[in-house]
Amino acid sequence: METIAKRAKAARKYAKLTQRQAEAASGVKQASISKIERGDTTRTMSLLALACVYRADPNWLDTGDGPAPWDPVQIRRAQNNANEPAAIYRVVRVPPEVPCFAPGTPDTVPLISWPQAAHWEKAGKQATDRWIPCIAHHSPDTYALRVHGDSMTAPSGHLKSYPKDSVICVDTSLVTPDDGERVIARIEESNKITFKEFKQDDGRRWLLPLNPKHEPIRTAFTVLGTVIGKWEDED
Repeated sequence: METIAKRAKAARKYAKLTQRQAEAASGVKQASISKIERGDTTRTMSLLALACVYRADPNWLDTGDGPAPWDPVQIRRAQNNANEPAAIYRVVRVPPEVPCFAPGTPDTVPLISWPQAAHWEKAGKQATDRWIPCIAHHSPDTYALRVHGDSMTAPSGHLKSYPKDSVICVDTSLVTPDDGERVIARIEESNKITFKEFKQDDGRRWLLPLNPKHEPIRTAFTVLGTVIGKWEDED
């Protein structure tokens, strides 16, 4: 199957789920599932949540590489719940905001708070029971963070935008970003943590908000990590 749309629909049908049932089990909106199956959405962080519910290899669902749900190699023993059918992943709970998985589930990262992000490099992975999907390739030192404010909400029509309450994945092993990459940084004079676009030119470095209503930051700062992906509700 050459497209994500065809694989997603086939996996849902094989799991004997309607789109509404898949929404209830995964936390992914039915409208988003419909867009994926129509081919209107390609790469999306919702795919891992759907892969868990469909009991499909997430790499197969995303790229077509790997076993399909109906291939015998797909089946593995379940853990921690004697009554649960065999599968690769087990969703332990689905809170209203975003899909959530057992800590340490492959291809997921901890969703942490902004105060935790400020001390991540010293404390390592903070204690958290909320782990969410991250389809992008990432190091073990990656976390997810919910966006605050509107400084990274781009004007209408721009390709990249990070509205309030969207969730970004931050790889803290990537601290030397290229011009134009989005980063989490610490402002040295205030010790404040911020999310901005990294800019550099002719030896100068500054942080640029995507929302023109906010001012660039031109004081000294330290890059704490680079944004490698975003999760956002389609509705």
